[in-house]
Amino acid sequence: MKKIRILCFTVLLSFAFVNLSYAKSHFITPGARAGGYGTAFAAVADDLTAIYYNPAGLAYQKDTQIMASLFYINYPATANEKSLANYGSDKYSTNAAVPFLAFSTKFYCDTVIAAGVYAIGGGGGKLENTPAVIEKVEGQQSFMVYNISLAKQLTDKISLGLGFDAIQMQDKLVAKAPAIDIDVDYNRSAFGFQGNLGIMYKPVEKLSTAFVVRTGTYIGLPTEPNSALSYLEYVNGYTYPLTLDFGVAYDIVDEFTVAAGITRNKYSWNGVRFQDTTQIRIGTEFRATEKLSLHLGFYSDPNIIKDTYRDSYRLTNLDMYNMKYFTAGIEYNFTDALKAGLSLTHSFTNPVTKDGIRYKYEVNLGRFDISYKFL
Repeated sequence: MKKIRILCFTVLLSFAFVNLSYAKSHFITPGARAGGYGTAFAAVADDLTAIYYNPAGLAYQKDTQIMASLFYINYPATANEKSLANYGSDKYSTNAAVPFLAFSTKFYCDTVIAAGVYAIGGGGGKLENTPAVIEKVEGQQSFMVYNISLAKQLTDKISLGLGFDAIQMQDKLVAKAPAIDIDVDYNRSAFGFQGNLGIMYKPVEKLSTAFVVRTGTYIGLPTEPNSALSYLEYVNGYTYPLTLDFGVAYDIVDEFTVAAGITRNKYSWNGVRFQDTTQIRIGTEFRATEKLSLHLGFYSDPNIIKDTYRDSYRLTNLDMYNMKYFTAGIEYNFTDALKAGLSLTHSFTNPVTKDGIRYKYEVNLGRFDISYKFL
């Protein structure tokens, strides 16, 4: 019986960590066009996803407009037969469809105001192929952002944008194993708040540069005493890092743009077990016709857990969460007012082996958006 209890605890710990890794602060990024650019969008930011990538980009969007987007993610975390024998499960499947909705308009002194609601992280899943003694292990986490932003063009070359985010974290977990007296069922929610400052500088017509600062926040969830994992600090809250984002975009020719970005995520401001990371982003846009544009891109998403805490996550080799993504997208302008975009993303992370167990962790993403300008 003791071994079964340890087994169930290990299953629950596995579940908690997978959800944590999924909620990495820059894992979900809105917008099909931005996704096609490999999320190297801070120096482009020419649609309403600017409320996320760089609020300064709103200053050049003077028309009243609305944009809706849908982000779909699917990823199976699988392991070989030894995992099934040792831990009772060899597959964890997660999927989610998360929305983005935003609106902007020009008002006093050519200032642009925008507001949006979108998900920046989250998903749900369940453990499959569990032993008979476990009735159910499944759960869901989500991170919803409520944003308001202001932007103004200060000169012909410089614009400034400010944004405010209220981030709501929701966490649900159900773990049922009546035969061994495990019964966890909770639903928790809490808010964190962060500010955003964006600058866009266009020294010449074909070149755009950007700098974005996000203050970060800590979202502390109410402690759930009924949880077998309540003593683990990363189960009871989440840290959004202070981020410094640098971007550049250049029109090599009239039809072809190259963009790049580098992001420094500073988790150390809160002194938690996460390490500072650096993300690289590269993207291109080819305007094949007046109506059709094509995109290709790449971006990285490194593991955020410090090496000194690796033993806390004994089920997995944390190197498996050093993710690299390749993206492709298309955008079509139906009219001057109406356009739609689609992008697809896939990770090519190599499988890793720990304690004789081979883990495979792939991610597939789809982004679709549609926008309308009231000309």
